[in-house]
Amino acid sequence: MIRFSKPFRRVLIFTSFLILASGCSILSELTVFSKCEFSFHSAQSPSVCGIDISNRHSFSDFSFLDGQVILGNLLRETLPFGITANVEVKNPGATTAAVHSIQWIAFIDDVQVAQGAVKDRMEVAPGGGISMIPIRIQTDLFNYMEGDNPQTMLNFALNLMDAGNQPTRLSMKIKPIVIIGGQSVNYPGYFTITKEFSSGN
Repeated sequence: MIRFSKPFRRVLIFTSFLILASGCSILSELTVFSKCEFSFHSAQSPSVCGIDISNRHSFSDFSFLDGQVILGNLLRETLPFGITANVEVKNPGATTAAVHSIQWIAFIDDVQVAQGAVKDRMEVAPGGGISMIPIRIQTDLFNYMEGDNPQTMLNFALNLMDAGNQPTRLSMKIKPIVIIGGQSVNYPGYFTITKEFSSGN
């Protein structure tokens, strides 16, 4: 049996206490985060086949070269689409809310089209503080709309946002994650994000 000296045992106990206290603090931040309110603030940088479509409304708005790029992708049965969804988080609580990362799932018309993770620690100040989480979503609309004609696919991509830069047919689910003692601790279940503020409770 290994026997530790008294000074070492005191250090070990103190270190264990610090880890436990730190873990409790982190879990508290996660609990507060779970009581935050979430909504879509805006969407930006929409692209099709790597081409910015922010101000495009129809195929006639594309240059000849852009059109060739899009048609070339469609002939290869692919239509890459990307968009950055800005998720707004509001903390009505009295203490700081924080997580180390979040997992997310994106849906178009309730059909899952992409998933991923934001791997940066984020904090939301108490008392109505607001933070923004930019989430870049990449998907292939050809897989989602297989069977539709090319014109329909392109029009669908162009109409995913309304004039106010809102992702009208996009919804998301997020799962907060904290790290305690080198281990990931996931919040049980997902929060659904829409255009209106909704609580994670």
